[in-house]
Amino acid sequence: MRLLVLGGTRFLGRAIVDDAISRGYDVTTFSRGLSGQPRPGAEALRGNRTSAEDLLPLAERDWDAVIDTSTIAPVHVAASARLLAGHAGHYTYVSTISVYRDQPREPATEESAVFDCPPDAAGTIETLGYGELKAGCERAVQEAMPGRNLIARPGLIIGPHENVGRLPWWLTRIARGGQVLAPSPGSRLRVTDARDLAAWLTDSTRRRIPGVMNVPGPEGTTFGDLLAACAEVTGPQRANGLELRTAADPVLLGAGVEPWMELPMWAPEIPELAGIWEVSGDRALRTGIRYRPLVDTVSDTWHWLTQEAASLDRPVSAFARMPGIGLDPGREQEILATI
Repeated sequence: MRLLVLGGTRFLGRAIVDDAISRGYDVTTFSRGLSGQPRPGAEALRGNRTSAEDLLPLAERDWDAVIDTSTIAPVHVAASARLLAGHAGHYTYVSTISVYRDQPREPATEESAVFDCPPDAAGTIETLGYGELKAGCERAVQEAMPGRNLIARPGLIIGPHENVGRLPWWLTRIARGGQVLAPSPGSRLRVTDARDLAAWLTDSTRRRIPGVMNVPGPEGTTFGDLLAACAEVTGPQRANGLELRTAADPVLLGAGVEPWMELPMWAPEIPELAGIWEVSGDRALRTGIRYRPLVDTVSDTWHWLTQEAASLDRPVSAFARMPGIGLDPGREQEILATI
């Protein structure tokens, strides 16, 4: 199978390429080469998606399928989809559940209303909005290759090589030990390992499955499950003791804790977030998605973090902290003193 991956060097794209190569596919990636290294076993083409001249060589060959993981303006996705329409049998676009107009306030299925963004819209996440941009990109692909496209709408993605920093923050914070501020262990959570999503995407692309499918992650996971897994895998390297100071949603909100960001992945039970985990994932299950145990994802992510930090000769805590993700240590201590 001749597979073209638009992107393919970071996080999910990297996982897609690795999975496809493991299946024996003939994989080519197209990217600027600025945010990651080419994957072993894949042909790496360099170019800018916003340049018509850079895109032209892609139309000099034929591809069995294309997987697009980009987060760029719809106008640029439209350009690549139109160009490849006569040279590829199937186009998979990785979107997001954030396209749903009433999410996260309301539950969502694949038939729920999405944002209205034209397929030729220019702009950025900052000017268009993340959900709006992705909705416009979906329309661009659907118009260019009707009946030959899969629109995948994942929810929260975690795992090794995560470039957002949510799970890495929890791992490094719990590894540091001491008193750790955390949500109630019964708080709900739905996550998908990037490798599970990648395997499903490459398989669905191979089968040329059309349509729209949510991939929200398995039901039944709680924050208690996440915290226990983080404590288990980091325990051997934790010098200090660990005391999880869990607090109910009203307590955390009353202390001014910012949901989702200051305590990554925490979504309190408030009207504005009432439907955040209520996203139908039945279609993905029926087409073969398999979710691995959460502890495996957490363990593998910790292994990657520690190995990467060692290779860079940096503390794992410094390596994992991303701007805007997680509580500042001083602020955490101030909040702990009040509850």
